[in-house]
Amino acid sequence: MRSITIFCPDSHLAYDRPTLDTNGVGGGVTTRVRMAYALAALGHRVRLYINCPEENDELGVETRHYSELKKDHADIFIASTSGGKFDLSALGAAQVEGRLKILLVHGVAKPNGLASYPFDFVYSPSNFIRGKAAGDWRIKGEKIFVSHRGVTEANFTRKSGANPARDSYALVYTGHPSKGLETAQAILHSLRTTDPRFHLHVFGDAGLWGEKREPMRPEAGITFHGTIGQRKLARELQKCSFSLNLQYRQEPFGITIIEAMRGGCIVLASPVGAYPEIITHGKDGFLIPGDPFSETTRRSAANLILGLAGNPEYAGYLRRNAMQTPLTWDQVARTWEGHWAWALAGADRESFRTSTALGSCNECRGTWLPLADGLHCTRCGNYQRKSPPPVSS
Repeated sequence: MRSITIFCPDSHLAYDRPTLDTNGVGGGVTTRVRMAYALAALGHRVRLYINCPEENDELGVETRHYSELKKDHADIFIASTSGGKFDLSALGAAQVEGRLKILLVHGVAKPNGLASYPFDFVYSPSNFIRGKAAGDWRIKGEKIFVSHRGVTEANFTRKSGANPARDSYALVYTGHPSKGLETAQAILHSLRTTDPRFHLHVFGDAGLWGEKREPMRPEAGITFHGTIGQRKLARELQKCSFSLNLQYRQEPFGITIIEAMRGGCIVLASPVGAYPEIITHGKDGFLIPGDPFSETTRRSAANLILGLAGNPEYAGYLRRNAMQTPLTWDQVARTWEGHWAWALAGADRESFRTSTALGSCNECRGTWLPLADGLHCTRCGNYQRKSPPPVSS
């Protein structure tokens, strides 16, 4: 058992664990909160300093307002920011110690105030962000650890009764509208010229990032649900067949697509950012090249959906693979445990390495560290996912 402190000074929105389940939030907030509870479930003592609406102690996690962090000594200290001012300068005024000090990052923006605190490792959500941290931030590869995000498995399983009936013509768009809602709407328009049974469900709005919510213009064939809790969203995803994620934005990871995949949606996404790390084209989803605002690209996506709607056997194969692709938060927590054990082992680190059996890193020929989620290079930070078990076609 270790003592763990997770700190985030972002003040642009207030949240805690119930907020995730009832209102919904973005990926950075989700990661901090879900990991706090996943680590506590493994027996660790966890303190979570965030912009919480009220302080509480539950399920092994002590949630405190971030302003209360004045002095702290934990085995593992994790600092994070994913919105607002992206600033960790407040750490300079706090007396914070830790055997292992981690900067948990979520996107391409380099946090301000990093000089105020000496971090041992940068935890990146993807190899894509690893490249940004190494190239743009000048972080040494050996200090970068890639950790994909997870899903809350309990949200997708029922103790009794069947899962919701899936609509073969239901499309879904989840996330901030700026990421590709316009293209999702255009694909729907194209589909409905062939078959008016196609319908688009839109979940999420500007409130995910703490911005002002703007009303969506009513449109035939589209239902705007707004931002809803993650538990309810999981049930809604299980009713849909396709997830549209064609966008320009370089995605740091994409919790929205792994939630859609776990829900059994076939994802069509642009090959941007971390998406190619998650989706295996033609096996558990599709990567659609080209300008997402191009009529050619949009028509290509629409034609693919029409073909899959008429080929239920192949669609079922894709769906089963997609549902097995995402990690759970428990797997991510056990991955972090393994990395901490290795990082704190000192001279005994070599006992964790099995390079002879596993070969060497395909990028730098460094040594692999095998953990619960796959292989991690200890020299350059490269991550190779553990492949999910195959399913029959």
